[in-house]
Amino acid sequence: MLKTAATTLVTALLAAPALAQAAEESGGLPQFDFERVAVSQVFWLLLVFGLLYVLMVMMLPKVAGVTEKRAGTISGDLDTADKARLEAEDRREAYEASLASTRAEAQDVIAGAKSDAAKANEARMAEADAAAQTRLAQAEAELDKARRDALVKLDAIAAEATQDIVEKLTGTRPADAKAAAAVAAAQG
Repeated sequence: MLKTAATTLVTALLAAPALAQAAEESGGLPQFDFERVAVSQVFWLLLVFGLLYVLMVMMLPKVAGVTEKRAGTISGDLDTADKARLEAEDRREAYEASLASTRAEAQDVIAGAKSDAAKANEARMAEADAAAQTRLAQAEAELDKARRDALVKLDAIAAEATQDIVEKLTGTRPADAKAAAAVAAAQG
């Protein structure tokens, strides 16, 4: 392509004086003389398109690189959000297993206390039963509080991840209330 452009340039330079003389003799504008296309016009056409081609060849890889980087960032953010969701599900399952284990332990404590108290005397049994029920209520209250705290933290993490993703995708960070409402809506 460069050889062709160089050849055309040399031809245009050599033909320019003849074209100028022909234009003077015809008395008209050479660009409207379609019987003879001016070589200089072809030269400038090839030169401009050649420059545009070179600019495009230089710029397209940069544009493609930016596009690939943005796609990688978005997929990384989505992967991070998916990992956080999976981690939250694992924590919820562990919490439910812990709750079941604690309930089972509490039931074992209650059963043991009842059997010992029945053997010792009924008054002690009532006392031990009340103490065990109180412990069970406290344990359930603590577990419920821990569950609520974990869910609040999980909602906050999800809202923050939502804000980060929306900010990366759109360039603007949504308000905390909007992100929290979106998370709440997504949870059903």
